[in-house]
Amino acid sequence: MGQSTSFTKKLAGAFKRSNHHGGQGIVESESKDIQLDQIAALTRQLETEKHRNIQLTLLWELSQQLETLLDEPVIAQLAVNTLERGIDCSYVCLYIHDEERNEFIALASTGKKAHLLQPGYRQNSARGILGRAARLQKTQIANDTRLDTDYFSFVNDTSLSTLVVPLIYNGHLKGMLEINNDNVDTFYGSDVTLAEAVATELVRAWERSSYHQHLKELIQAGISLSTMVEPQTVVQEIATMTRQALQARYVSVTLLDQAGHFTQKASSGHAPRLHKYLEKQPLENSLAQAALNASQSFRIRDIRKNPLTSGMDIDNSNLRSVIAIPIRLHRLSIGTILAFGKEGEIFFNESDESLATLLSSQSAAAVESTWLYQELRSTLATTTQLYQVSFQILQTEGLEQAVKVILEAACKVANASSAGVVLFTQDHEIEIKAGADANGIQDDIQHPMNLIEQAMSSGTSIFLSDQSTTQVCFPIQTHLRKYGGLWLKVSESINYDSRHTAALQTLANQLERAILLIESRSQARKIEEAYEELEVTYDRTLAALMSALDARDRETEGHSIRVSQMACYLGEAMKLDVHELKALERGSLLHDIGKIGISDTILHKPGPLNEAEWKIMRLHPDIGARIVEDIPFLQDTMPVIQFHQERWNGSGYPTGLSGKEIPLLARMFAVVDAFDALTSHRPYRQKITAEQALEYLREQAGILFDPDIVFEFEKLVLEGRASDLLASG
Repeated sequence: MGQSTSFTKKLAGAFKRSNHHGGQGIVESESKDIQLDQIAALTRQLETEKHRNIQLTLLWELSQQLETLLDEPVIAQLAVNTLERGIDCSYVCLYIHDEERNEFIALASTGKKAHLLQPGYRQNSARGILGRAARLQKTQIANDTRLDTDYFSFVNDTSLSTLVVPLIYNGHLKGMLEINNDNVDTFYGSDVTLAEAVATELVRAWERSSYHQHLKELIQAGISLSTMVEPQTVVQEIATMTRQALQARYVSVTLLDQAGHFTQKASSGHAPRLHKYLEKQPLENSLAQAALNASQSFRIRDIRKNPLTSGMDIDNSNLRSVIAIPIRLHRLSIGTILAFGKEGEIFFNESDESLATLLSSQSAAAVESTWLYQELRSTLATTTQLYQVSFQILQTEGLEQAVKVILEAACKVANASSAGVVLFTQDHEIEIKAGADANGIQDDIQHPMNLIEQAMSSGTSIFLSDQSTTQVCFPIQTHLRKYGGLWLKVSESINYDSRHTAALQTLANQLERAILLIESRSQARKIEEAYEELEVTYDRTLAALMSALDARDRETEGHSIRVSQMACYLGEAMKLDVHELKALERGSLLHDIGKIGISDTILHKPGPLNEAEWKIMRLHPDIGARIVEDIPFLQDTMPVIQFHQERWNGSGYPTGLSGKEIPLLARMFAVVDAFDALTSHRPYRQKITAEQALEYLREQAGILFDPDIVFEFEKLVLEGRASDLLASG
C-alpha cells in the first residue's frame, strides 16, 4: 500500500507540472505528450506493483494454509489454485515424478482449460519442455510455443505461452509445475518469482507431510513390534519397519545376544552384493563397528569416499548414502541398523535422522521385551523340568535308575555335550559310574576323575574352562558323608550362565535326596517334606514372578496374590477337589502373565486406551496361554489364563464364549477378579465397599457373571471367610 501511495503522489505531481506550464502551438503539444507518457508509465508501474502485492498476499495465504496441512493431494490443489489466481493463464497443472517409470503424472490442475488434462494423465519425463526443465533442473519459459521445438500440445490446446518450474528437494526432482496462456509473451518476472516461490512452499509442505506420515506409521509399527516374542521375528520386523520408515532401498540389522555375540541377523530389500559383504563377521565390518560404538545415529553421504566404507561392495550408486543407527539398551549398544540408499532421493536428511532416533529406542524396547519373555519362558521350562525330575526320582526303585534320570535332565538343562555321575562306597570304591550325551545314556563315556576328586575334597562346585569347552563338577554329598560327583562338559558356543548352575545344583541336590531315600527308608518322610518344600518353592517362584509382573503396573500391585487366595476360598466353598483347587489357585496367580508381552507404553498409559491400544491389550489372554501351553505342569491353569476375560452374555474376549461354554474355573475367577478390582484403589477412581461391590455383582449376575457363582461368592463374603483379603485390598 505504501508503494501505491507513492505512485499516486508522482501522478498528482505530473498533473501539477502540466498546470503550471502553459504554451502555445508545438511547445504546448509536446509538453502534453510528455505528460501523457509520464502518466502512462506511472500507471503501468502502479498496476505492476498492485499485481505484485496481490501475488505476495496470495503466497503468504498459501504459506499459512500449508503450515498445518498434511494431505499431499490437497496441498497440490491449493498450490495450483494460488497460481491460477496470481498469474494470468488458461490452466495450471502440477505433475509428480514417477522415477521408476520415468514419467510425469498429473496430480492437480485448475483453470478454464483444465478439462483438457484427463485424470491421471502421464507424460514421458524426457519429452517436451517438461523434459527440458527436468534435465536442466531450471525454470523454463516459452514466450511463443510455436517457436519452441521441444513443445508439444494436447488435443484442442491453444496455448501460446508456457512457464514450467521444476520441484526440487535436496537436488532430486519431485515433480513439475506447468502454467499456460493462450497469448504470446504473457509471463513477467513477477510471475516467475511467484511460481518458483509456490514450488518451494509446495516441496516443504510435502516433506512435512511425508515426515508426519512416516512418524505415524513408525509409532503404529512400534506398538505391533512390542507384542512379538521371538528374537528372529523381532529382528526381521525391525529391518522391514526401518526400510519403510526411512524409505531406504536396503536395510541390514545385526543384533547381539545377552552374552555379547552377534547372533540374530535380518535384512530388507534387494542388494545381493551388499548383502554378501555385510554377511561377513560384523567384527570385520568397520561401519558396523562404528555404529556399535556410536551413541547416536549418523549419516554418510557417499560410502565410496568415506574411510570407514571405502572398500564396501555395493550393487549400484543408488546405495551410496547410508544412515547408521545403534540399538542401545541402558546406555549399552546391543546391535546396529544400517539403511542404504534413500528411495526417490539422493541422500538421507535430518528428518530421517530424527526418525532413526525413534527407531533405535523402539527396537531396543522390543529386544528387551523379547529377552524378558525368553528368560521367563526358559525359567518356567527349567523349573517344570526340575519339578518333573523330582517326581521321577521318587518313583525310581534303585539308585542306578535315579542317576540316569538326573543325567538325562542335566544334559537337557545345560545343553551339555556329555555328562556323568560317579558314586563311591564308604571305602571309596566305585559303586556307580554312568554317563550320557545328547543321544542318551552311554557306556563308554570317559569320566574326569581328577575333577570329581577336587569337588569331593573341597565340597564345592569346580569349573574348568579352555578355548572350546567348560567342565563343571558338583559334589554329591549329604550331612552323613560325601558320595561322589555330577559333572558336565559344555561347549563354548552354549551361553552357560548362573541359571544353568542353579538348575544343575538343584539336580545334584535331587540325586542326594534320592540317595538318602534309597539308603534309609526311615528317612522317607524327610524326602517327602523336601518334595513338598520344592512344590511350595515352585509356587512361591510363580508368585514372585507374578508379583514382579504386577509391579510393572502400579495400579494392580498385589492383585494376583489376592485373587489367587480369594479364588481358593471360593473353590473350597464350592467343593472343588484338590486338583481343581490347585489349578484354580495357580491359574488365578498367572492370569495376567500374558501382560509380559504388552508394551509399558500401553500398560502404563495414564488415560483411556484408544482402539488400536485396546486391540493390543486384548491379546494378553492368548499370549499368556502360549507361554504356558508347552508346560505340562501348568496345563490345568490354561482355562483361567485364556478365558478369564470372557463374560456370561458373550461380550468378553478373546473368543466371545457365553454361559456354560466358559470353563467353570474361568467363570469363578471372573467373579473374584471383578470383586477385587472394585474393592481396591485405582488412580482413576476410589475403591468401594464390599457391600457395594456385592450389589454390583448381583446386578450383573446373568449378564456378565454366572449367577450361581455370584450367589456362592456372596455367601462367602457375608460369612467373613475372605475378610483378611478385604483388609489387605
